[in-house]
Amino acid sequence: MPLNRRELLNLGAGSVATGLLISTPLAQAVTKSKIKAIAFDAFTTFDPRPIFALAEKLFPNKGADLSNVWRTRQFEYTWLRSVSQRYADFWKVTEEALVFGANLLKLDLSADKRAQLMEA
Repeated sequence: MPLNRRELLNLGAGSVATGLLISTPLAQAVTKSKIKAIAFDAFTTFDPRPIFALAEKLFPNKGADLSNVWRTRQFEYTWLRSVSQRYADFWKVTEEALVFGANLLKLDLSADKRAQLMEA
């Protein structure tokens, strides 16, 4: 059964974390400290350009604008939620930012288009 993007990210992050945790220096540090989690920034690993190309295909001549607003708002929402201690998973924050961007630009973001962009 093929993995969706979220499952792939979870599997990849878990594999990387496991690999790091079993390495000798980190394993010793973890066993001696109170580290409860290790987080990785997937933006350094994944190329967003195919998502932006899809946005352009779905919204001709507006895809770049949507991509810029979406990405900016995504980070803003993440920061605001962190500062205010109102956690929401990254998937939810990403979708909220997409909806905001589409509304700001007065784009018709149907459920199908939203799903396509989110799954991309």
